[in-house]
Amino acid sequence: MRPTKLTNSILILLGIFLIGYLFMNLLQETKAEGNKKGKTNGTLVEYSKYPEVDLITDITDKEKYHISMHYPKFKSKKLNEEIEEYVSTIEKGFITTVNENKKYIKNHSANLSLTMDIYTMAENTYSIVFSEGSYVVGANAQQKAKVYLVDIDKGNFIQQTKIFNDTKQNREQLYTLLNESFKESSEYEPLLFEESLKEWTMNKENNFSNLYFTDKSAVFKFDKYEVTAGAAGMPEISIPLEKMRDLLTDEWKDKLWINNTKKDDKGDSNDKQIEKEETPDRTSPTGGKRVALTFDDGPHPKNTLKIIDILDKYDAKATFFMLGNRVNFYPEIAKKVADEGHELGNHTWDHKDLSTLSKEEGIQEVEQTNEIIKSTTGRESTAFRPPYGAVNEQVQKSISSPSVLWTIDTLDWQSHNPNEILKIVKENVKDGSIILMHDIHDTSAQAVEPILKYLKTEGYEFVTVSEL
Repeated sequence: MRPTKLTNSILILLGIFLIGYLFMNLLQETKAEGNKKGKTNGTLVEYSKYPEVDLITDITDKEKYHISMHYPKFKSKKLNEEIEEYVSTIEKGFITTVNENKKYIKNHSANLSLTMDIYTMAENTYSIVFSEGSYVVGANAQQKAKVYLVDIDKGNFIQQTKIFNDTKQNREQLYTLLNESFKESSEYEPLLFEESLKEWTMNKENNFSNLYFTDKSAVFKFDKYEVTAGAAGMPEISIPLEKMRDLLTDEWKDKLWINNTKKDDKGDSNDKQIEKEETPDRTSPTGGKRVALTFDDGPHPKNTLKIIDILDKYDAKATFFMLGNRVNFYPEIAKKVADEGHELGNHTWDHKDLSTLSKEEGIQEVEQTNEIIKSTTGRESTAFRPPYGAVNEQVQKSISSPSVLWTIDTLDWQSHNPNEILKIVKENVKDGSIILMHDIHDTSAQAVEPILKYLKTEGYEFVTVSEL
């Protein structure tokens, strides 16, 4: 019997469906295979405490390298396009360098970190300060900075030359202020090249693109070697706004000064009135088996809260090794961690590899984070964990807290699989184990309850690393 037109149509549709089904299966297998090899990618968009500004976290793990990038997302398409182009250029340049040096790179030894700090300079106007750190091969890491001044209402970037009243007399006065500030710094004064600073300030082609503003200061962020010896890293010089007032345009003199005055009228009570430090109310160890759960790279606006709730359910305390720049973005989450009696740990300001930094840069990464943890939560950081577990001797000698590493790496950043995370814990846990997880991953938060449930049935007590 000859096939009818209806039969042919049905066969064609079945063929299309079969091809589609096979194609989707192939995609799923490819994705699964990539995950097995640790080649994972993830992009998260999170709210921040700054109105109109969200935070994008973009993590990429490949066989040869690790990329961690944080950058803002605005409502303005124009602003986002500029930022995304900047971020893309950095990532492409790093990957090109990795590919050119593949034969010299061990597994995951190359890394790129792009972090940002944000400061309110006037109403709906922000300073966005990027810090780029990368290491591929060789002795030294690369460090660069980039500053954007953003007007949220207008959806525009602001040029520094629109704020600084650019005259020869003002440049001379600026040089005097910068020179004085450098010499007042015991850290930078011995490393300053005065002639280089003067040439930089008086160069007419210099548009002061390294200048940004907080609500109280004008800050100049210099590149490494630009006006100082390399040991100074990327020095930042802060000049109070009242000293800069006469160097600014009339428009911005009013904007910045009015904003500053409003802050002063309220007083500095939020900065100075820090709650008295309290030690979490923990009973003494019972003598049984103990284990310490630790969480790195937070706080996270959702996952950290989920983890805290689960810990409370099992009467468990943990140690949260927090990044200073994320405490800045999510102060209420950091405060919640402290209020619930968990231990506060320092994981540096923006996750730089301390073994690649100068002594001064490493100390700043740690001390700046200690300061914001205390001012935000009212409690001191009582533990320190260096990113990647790497810290050089000169930095370690200058840090009051000993480095706390781990005995069980759950590889949660790699598998993104709660069952795999639990399996690693089951296979490796013993009395005194320190378990490493990351509260920035949703799958890690999902793994916490199964881990606690298993450890509880095995008779473990949950303590902080300091108690351990």
